[in-house]
Amino acid sequence: MQFRIGILGGSFDPIHQAHLEAAQIARESCVLDFVYLVPAGAPYHREQVVASSEQRRAMCELVAQEHDWLQLSTVDLDRPGSTYTIDTIMDLTQKFTQQHPNDIAEWFLILGADAYHSFPQWKDPEGIAQTVRIIVVARPSEQHEEMENFPCDFIDVPGWEISSTEIRFKVEHKESIAQLVSTKVNEYIQAHTLYIN
Repeated sequence: MQFRIGILGGSFDPIHQAHLEAAQIARESCVLDFVYLVPAGAPYHREQVVASSEQRRAMCELVAQEHDWLQLSTVDLDRPGSTYTIDTIMDLTQKFTQQHPNDIAEWFLILGADAYHSFPQWKDPEGIAQTVRIIVVARPSEQHEEMENFPCDFIDVPGWEISSTEIRFKVEHKESIAQLVSTKVNEYIQAHTLYIN
C-alpha cells in the first residue's frame, strides 16, 4: 500500500483547536491518510515549555483518541537532548519502514508560516526538503512567498491566531478556554491545575 502521512510537531503547551484545524485542513487539502502529532522534547529554538513532557503527551493523546486519522508519536519525547526536525523525520520514517516493510509512504511536514520563514536556519533544511513535502499553514489574510529552494503548499487556516501562550494566560487569570481547546483537554488542564502559578 501507499500512504500519505502528515507530521505536525509542536510544543503543544497545550494543544488547541487551531492545531487540530491545521491538521484537518492539511489532511483534506493534500489527501493525507493520517497525521502524526509529535510533541516536542526540548525544542532548541523556543521558550521553555510549562507543562511536563508527560502532561503534553497526555493532552495530545486525548485529542488523537477523538479522531481516527490522528496518531500520537513520542519520538521527540523519547529522544534525549534538543529536538531537531530532521531527527524527528528520520525517526518517523525509520519506524514506519520497520512496521510496514511492504508499504510506501509519502511524507508531509505541516509548518506555521513563521517557522517556514526561518526554515533556512534550521538544522539540515535541504535534507528535510528532500524527504518531505512542506505544507505551510497561514492565516487567510496573510500573503506569503514560496522560497525557491524550499517549495511548499500554502493552506489557509481560519483561527490560526489562537496561541498556547494566550491560553495559558487565560487559565492563569481564570478566564474560559472552552472555545480554544477540546473538552477533554480543558478537563485535563483543570484536573491537573495546569498553568496556574
